[in-house]
Amino acid sequence: MRALARASTAALSPPVVSVMHPSPSFLIVGGGIAGLSASIALASQGHSIELIEQNPAFQEVGAGLQLSPNAWRCMRQWGLEEALLEICSLPEAIVARNMATGEVLGRQPLAGHALRRFGAPYGTALRTDLHRILLEKARQFSQFSAVMGSQALALHQDGARVTVQLRSRLASEMTADALLVADGARSKLAASLLPQFEPMRSGYTAYRGLLRQSALPFRLRTTTVNAWMGRHLHAITYPVQQGHFLNVVIVVSERILSHLSQRGPADFPALLATIEQQQPLFPKLKDLCLAIDSHGINTMGGRWTEWPLRIRAPVRDPDELAIGRVALLGDAAHPMVPFLAQGAAMAIEDAEQLRQSLQAQPQLGAALAHYAHARAQRCGRVQRGALRNGRIFHLSGPLALGRNLVIKTMTQQAMDRPWLYAGGPIPASSL
Repeated sequence: MRALARASTAALSPPVVSVMHPSPSFLIVGGGIAGLSASIALASQGHSIELIEQNPAFQEVGAGLQLSPNAWRCMRQWGLEEALLEICSLPEAIVARNMATGEVLGRQPLAGHALRRFGAPYGTALRTDLHRILLEKARQFSQFSAVMGSQALALHQDGARVTVQLRSRLASEMTADALLVADGARSKLAASLLPQFEPMRSGYTAYRGLLRQSALPFRLRTTTVNAWMGRHLHAITYPVQQGHFLNVVIVVSERILSHLSQRGPADFPALLATIEQQQPLFPKLKDLCLAIDSHGINTMGGRWTEWPLRIRAPVRDPDELAIGRVALLGDAAHPMVPFLAQGAAMAIEDAEQLRQSLQAQPQLGAALAHYAHARAQRCGRVQRGALRNGRIFHLSGPLALGRNLVIKTMTQQAMDRPWLYAGGPIPASSL
């Protein structure tokens, strides 16, 4: 599988070239996946990039993520396929299961199936590993530089330039031809541009855990993505880092929590009691969760971490993604719940679309408007689809029985998503 993926690179990866002269300069606020992806995509065209990061050193918190073929094709375009194959697991399938009984409801092949149908693998990775290879790639470009320990406070654009005011020991402000806002769902700059779209709690909280598969008995290890569906909650388990680690995420409807969740270490015994008030956990899944609580990887001060999920209204208008010489990317533009596993993928797509738009439009303002028009409909559709999946995953009673029947009898229609995996800035049809 990995050899097949490597063999596809030369045939499917035309060189990235720049057609815009002279190259505009960009400020990018945020050094996460969205900001670094944009840095790579634009520096590859010769644009000057100054990235502003509020932390004194680059860091990426969180556990695992999924990289579907639509994101993989973009990163292949940037010359990152070999690096991806070194850090990713390539799961055999996505398996839908009943959380209480363990019953398999449906199985959608991945691995070679994704490569043949969508022109790229379906991978899973540690967020820190993806962040590392993006940073290493960005640093290969002489046009890229980073200003660390600097917080973006406000912006001003005058039609020709954009200025960002900073809280920093290095400078009080920075100026460039354009600004990309990529500092996450709580972005102050995004809120200043679009105050009517202030991010809000989604009604869901995620609990994340990670441990080495070698620490588990064989019956608890996995080579697949498993989606365990329950009453008012669901769990996702999948391998990362070429199968060495197992990532577990439990997403709970906040209606069943007895406290207001906060980002930080989680009280897992209390969470387990809450879950089991809703339904019994299948023993295999329960044993896996207990193993993490016993000897999982400690992140953010605990083996289990609690993350309230934030959203904003799904994108409907291109004006929500670009205003003058300022464009929004990633969670700053379209925060979404994780029920389509597309948060990182959409940020990566944003960066590739921006690269293409700058090639297509010689005038900077027109290029950013082109980017916004190209992304608005797709990002909004993914946001709405993720919200819809959340409702489906968490059904109970007769509705859950109906859901299970649909998945069993129409697995491909229910679990295969060609509009998503074959689409994006580099559609599978173009390969």
